[in-house]
Amino acid sequence: MNISTTFLNALKHTSSDVEGQRSPEILLGQIYKVSLEDKGFLLPLAGGEFRLLDPFYYEWNPFPSYLLLYTLEGSALLATQGSEVVLDREHLLFLDCSQGFSLRLLQGKWRFQMFFLSGKELSSYYSIFEAYFTCCYPIPIGSCVSQRMQQLTKFPFTPTPAEQLQIHRELTGMFTELALSALSVSRDARPVPTYLLSMKADFEENYVENHSLEYFEQTLGISRYRLCREFSAAFHTSPLQYLQEKKIEAAKSLLLSTDDPIHEVGSMVGIDNTNHFIHLFKKHTGVTPFVYRQNAPQSIRETRCPSVPGGLPPR
Repeated sequence: MNISTTFLNALKHTSSDVEGQRSPEILLGQIYKVSLEDKGFLLPLAGGEFRLLDPFYYEWNPFPSYLLLYTLEGSALLATQGSEVVLDREHLLFLDCSQGFSLRLLQGKWRFQMFFLSGKELSSYYSIFEAYFTCCYPIPIGSCVSQRMQQLTKFPFTPTPAEQLQIHRELTGMFTELALSALSVSRDARPVPTYLLSMKADFEENYVENHSLEYFEQTLGISRYRLCREFSAAFHTSPLQYLQEKKIEAAKSLLLSTDDPIHEVGSMVGIDNTNHFIHLFKKHTGVTPFVYRQNAPQSIRETRCPSVPGGLPPR
């Protein structure tokens, strides 16, 4: 990937002073020439150490890369589709650039080390990292992250294959530490936030409604991306998947307790498209609604009601 072209094409807005220079490309730092990029190793495409002066604001459209940024001095504000994070001193940012983002210097001077990365393992590390740290991680005392970031700045910009493997080792060590730290956090008995319990209860009580994450974002005042990530981490299933499960549970009850047609059962649980309802039901149960009803024990079929008043099963 040509990181320079990709970076500049994704740039949406800029207002900055980078050591007196205003070229957007200056924020890339040095471009690395790596021969092992196509082998899947963790390698930098561009980066280095930067000192930015106020005013500074950059905004990017989504582009395919991962960003690793460690603040040494000062602070900046990262915004990603409705969510804002302050990048303070001794905090590490690990960001998937495919979501689009902006960076704004808060005041004075901001000094940091930053690298745009490639490597097939990055998505796996990122999925673990973001479940517990949003996208910014405070570096604890005794961590090797700051030393590893400093070491990365010392490698040549045209590293030999041996040096590229050393870079891969440094990055692997850093991401392994971050992943272990995230999993350690996951073992702690942290209480589930009330807003997640509220979402879960809403799905259980009002499953007939097709709530969107945008609805909860507006109702709770929390980014839908954060809600999805935290809900999945707390309940081991995504919000959409959980809502679908509640709909299918209610549909199973209706199929066994009434003689209502399949399309009406689907509508009763909030799925008006009959084909979609049948597909979703089979996905969750392994059989179609018709087969599920036909396979019910005779004792259950004989006690069916002709219909359920109001169109909804008891809650």
